Amino acid sequence: MHFPTLLISLALSTAAAVKGQGQTKVVSTEDQCREQLALQKFVAFASNTTQVSMVTKGNATKTADLEAKASAAQTKLTALQSNSTLQSSCEIIDAQIATEDDCQQTFILQRFVAFAANTSLVASATSNNATKIADIELKASDAASKLQELTSNSTLQAQCPAVMQKDECSAMKGLEKFVSLANNQTKLDAVTKGNTTKEAQIKAKAAKAQTQLDAMTGNATFVAACNASNAGELRSDFGEGLLTGNTEQKGTESATANETSAATKKSGAVSKTSGVKASLGLAIFFAVGFFLL
Repeated sequence: MHFPTLLISLALSTAAAVKGQGQTKVVSTEDQCREQLALQKFVAFASNTTQVSMVTKGNATKTADLEAKASAAQTKLTALQSNSTLQSSCEIIDAQIATEDDCQQTFILQRFVAFAANTSLVASATSNNATKIADIELKASDAASKLQELTSNSTLQAQCPAVMQKDECSAMKGLEKFVSLANNQTKLDAVTKGNTTKEAQIKAKAAKAQTQLDAMTGNATFVAACNASNAGELRSDFGEGLLTGNTEQKGTESATANETSAATKKSGAVSKTSGVKASLGLAIFFAVGFFLL
């Protein structure tokens, strides 16, 4: 998937140490392989002046900041690549990551194609703007072609149900953490800083999250499968991101985020699905943004 700003967010977030509440998480080999992939994509992006210009809108300060971050990323990447033991492990892990990425791209494309086929939703999301509607139709055609390519790979598709379950398990863990944080008045006070309106908004979101969580945890078979596969692993700061809105803040950095946020919310392409896939939400958000470029 080629979503420039998403790659920036992923690269910068994975390049930093993953921290919990006052503790540093032990970085696994898989974490390092994922970081290496993210750094590679970020460095490649930063070397593409056309993409950089699109994201920074030609802002010299932002461009210089990206160049500095790319330099630091390259230094970190070189250090990782010099570890021969790590590279041997990454050959195997990267193949699995590629499979997961292709499955997730399949899920994203399916949602976008379904959204584009719903004329009422498209009209609502674009305020019935004929130019935007035509652009969505064009992008949907490209998306359908790519989707056909992915779904025709029977070996890949045989593994996608397991990837979907992993995403849903991770989503459940994310909802659990968000609800827990929202119900912790001390942490809530630290985030809202006395802003009662913001506190009320967070509590309202937490109530909806609890409803979604109840639906998921009420499925004993699903919960047992998550526990058996340990598929609900989640970045330790995911819940805090939901609470503080940091994940949404990253989204606003996209050159197309403002134009597409209404589309994704109204279409239900991100949420309101039969299985709450919070872990895919941000990726789907950027995917729709990409197609509207």
